[in-house]
Amino acid sequence: MQRVAITGVGLVTPLGLTATENVARSLRCESGIAPARAFTVEGHAAQALASVADFELEPFLRFPKNYKFMGRAVQFAMRAAREAIDRCGIDPRQMDAARIGIQVGSGQTGVEYDHFFPSLIMAWDAGREMDYKYLGGLPSHLIDRYICLRTLANGGLALLSTEFGIRGPNGNFTQKDTASAQALQAAYLDLLEERCDVAVAGGYDSLATPGNFLAYEQAGLLSHADPAEAYRPFDTQADGLVLGEGAGFLVLERWEHATARGATILGEFLGAGSAMGASEQWRPAWTAETICQAARQAMGDARPDFVVASGLGTVAEDRAEAAALAAMVGRRTPVTALKSQTGYMGAGTAAAEIGLALLCARQGFVPAIARHTQTGPAGALDLVSGGARPLDQPEPLGLFLSCSWGGAVAALAARAIRV
Repeated sequence: MQRVAITGVGLVTPLGLTATENVARSLRCESGIAPARAFTVEGHAAQALASVADFELEPFLRFPKNYKFMGRAVQFAMRAAREAIDRCGIDPRQMDAARIGIQVGSGQTGVEYDHFFPSLIMAWDAGREMDYKYLGGLPSHLIDRYICLRTLANGGLALLSTEFGIRGPNGNFTQKDTASAQALQAAYLDLLEERCDVAVAGGYDSLATPGNFLAYEQAGLLSHADPAEAYRPFDTQADGLVLGEGAGFLVLERWEHATARGATILGEFLGAGSAMGASEQWRPAWTAETICQAARQAMGDARPDFVVASGLGTVAEDRAEAAALAAMVGRRTPVTALKSQTGYMGAGTAAAEIGLALLCARQGFVPAIARHTQTGPAGALDLVSGGARPLDQPEPLGLFLSCSWGGAVAALAARAIRV
């Protein structure tokens, strides 16, 4: 049977701009959550954000002219994908471009109200009726000329494939948290069915924006705790999430292809599953049954050595996930939740979490839930808190869960190859 190797990981998250920095901070149980600085939150109960540090990208691009088409989230994707490709040791330009696939999960497109308000204010000045026919002329010059290209849901896919010269199987997924899990599953199937030899897969998103902040706040989903204590999945003090941003990308290869070129194999991708709830209710966003169903598809009868839970940090969703995990692994398996470290990264979540956790497991540890103090709805679970947990297995098997609003659930299974 065809096997799939993981040979490259690239990470851009609030923890750091490289995989190495992410792993080091994660194993120290640090968090990228801090007081909001990207925009003012004065007068709001929620005060925390998880933002990516500024970095320079344009000088490192093969096609620098494409930089103007990249929104903030796509810039994360470009940097993370570049790191994953560099780490795996391949040069796509020296390969048959049709034998390299790319699958991407994308989220927030980047459209914000401040992109249009100055133009609308000018168009409707002097008592004009609020009609879009006045947007021509001078008001139209206040709208960024590249905004349509920068806000395409599949713009990242196009720019990534152009930058790296990839022309094989490709796709773009937009199902929020599960988007990059679906991208990884698509890449996995491309390799199993031999449509390509190498696949670059991952996701990106930027939710740390004013529009998202106001929307999530109005929905009652944001934590009101002090930024130093906000976002505590499975904790009695859990009161909501903290918006974040970031990207994670992996390079997957047919096992024979990776070994033939002498690649360092970081792990083995073993399976993926997905499920969708039938309830029309918005909350909880998923059920224990759908989580178990997706996990069974990904794992089969195998028992994981550790679990990276979705761990949204909201009471209803944590309770549903804890019930599923209690039924599947009980207190026999360490469970962690990485959003406490990175914030809620939307479509970048699944790929970033599997990449980060696998690299930590390669060093023999499961990272801890940051800021966790007192177990809440997950009392029947072996939660990792207070510090990273050692792993004894030479090839620890991980189960990675992601859940999207509306009831979609995805599960990934992968082994880490210890250093």
